[in-house]
Amino acid sequence: MQTLRDVLYSLSAVNFVDIGIMACLIYFVTAWLKGTRAFQILATMFGIGLFYLTASSMGLILTSVLFQYLWAAIIVVLVIVFQPEIREMLDRASPIRYLSGLQNNDIEPDLIDEMVMAAAELARHNIGALIVFQRLNRLDNVILHGKLLDSVTSADALVTIFQKTSPLHDGAVLIHRGRIKSAGCILPLSKDEDLSSRFGTRHRAALGLTEKTDAFCVVVSEERGEVSLVEGKEIANFKKKGDFRLALERGLGQIRSEQPRSRTGFISLLTSNWRLKILSIASAVFLWFVVVGPQRSEVGMSVPIQYTNLPPVMEITGQWMDRIDVRLRGSEAGLANLNPASVRAVVDLSNVLPGLNYFRITEKNLLVPPGIRISQIRPSDLHLTIEAALAKKMTVVPTIAGNLPANTKVQVNPPEVLIKALQGDLKKVTSITTEPVSAIELHAKGKMTIPVVIRPEGLRIDSVDPMQVTVILEIDKQ
Repeated sequence: MQTLRDVLYSLSAVNFVDIGIMACLIYFVTAWLKGTRAFQILATMFGIGLFYLTASSMGLILTSVLFQYLWAAIIVVLVIVFQPEIREMLDRASPIRYLSGLQNNDIEPDLIDEMVMAAAELARHNIGALIVFQRLNRLDNVILHGKLLDSVTSADALVTIFQKTSPLHDGAVLIHRGRIKSAGCILPLSKDEDLSSRFGTRHRAALGLTEKTDAFCVVVSEERGEVSLVEGKEIANFKKKGDFRLALERGLGQIRSEQPRSRTGFISLLTSNWRLKILSIASAVFLWFVVVGPQRSEVGMSVPIQYTNLPPVMEITGQWMDRIDVRLRGSEAGLANLNPASVRAVVDLSNVLPGLNYFRITEKNLLVPPGIRISQIRPSDLHLTIEAALAKKMTVVPTIAGNLPANTKVQVNPPEVLIKALQGDLKKVTSITTEPVSAIELHAKGKMTIPVVIRPEGLRIDSVDPMQVTVILEIDKQ
């Protein structure tokens, strides 16, 4: 569980976006291929992949190597088997089809009336018909075009085309941008084996086209005189002209729902086909863990040591280490995001005593990002020499070079300085004086600012406050 916890800690917002994109891709591909033979082949390939991962995790070397070499051939087979689906997917995902704008913007309002009248007339005389409305997807690679007409769409033209004596009655009529583009078109048949036997070839052809594109079809049954609208993978039957007209208007984009999207509609969007959505999310998470999560790597780094909470009256003396070498273990993504400022060792000096102090650096002393573990620390032991630091005020005695005039005296401002040093060094201080001051120059100027000098020299002094004093020559009135 430690590895799982590390992987979860290493997840970032980018990882969730990655998983979300993969879940959406799995869902749309699965929903698109569901019920087809390609979906069965895809499920078989997925099972083979699971078997390969299981064999690899169990240490079955021969089986793992065999499947590893077979994957190249399997990928080629997948491309060949799914060639039509891949081509349709790329065509549907192409942004070029959106640049041409909406396909139904120039549809005449009379088209709805003509379609309703044509469907009613064909159904009344039990004349079979198949009418295709092209939307954004191009249909050139999906259907075989018949006779090019490019005529105005009217009820009389549609009824005439589908008369049994017409040479074009067996095919489908393609309507694009409100005009009859061609007639006698051949559509791909649906391979859905669960389709009811009550639906004939026209319904199966309409379903085969709408499964692959965003087109929708109007089908008139020759046997039952029934009017149907096929969109996606759904077949809707209509007995009333009003219901059929409303479905046509929605399909052609002539009206929009006047009711705003309610909370119930949003919940329905989330809960529809929920089993497939949960399966897609689980598959995306599983793939992420298989491809990204278990990949563990190890790198070495030199990290700085940060000494904290040193008491004000203490000082570190002698030499001390400022860096240590560590080896870090984690996922490749987590290690790639490391930077020199994200890892450091922290040593708490709040309980140190004067003298030699020993410390053991462990994982608790190292600050690392979540999901990263420490595998090695070198060196893990360090020692520091700590001495007490004291502060003491001492009188400054100026050094005068030469003889001062009679009846004069020297004053120092300030008369004392504060010295802060280690206890041992502070005890060695014998006097505080100044640099030599020329008596002649001091008599001429009256006062001079001179640096302070510590005797004896060579001691470690942390601070002298102030570092300069003013030497003043005054006349002795006594």
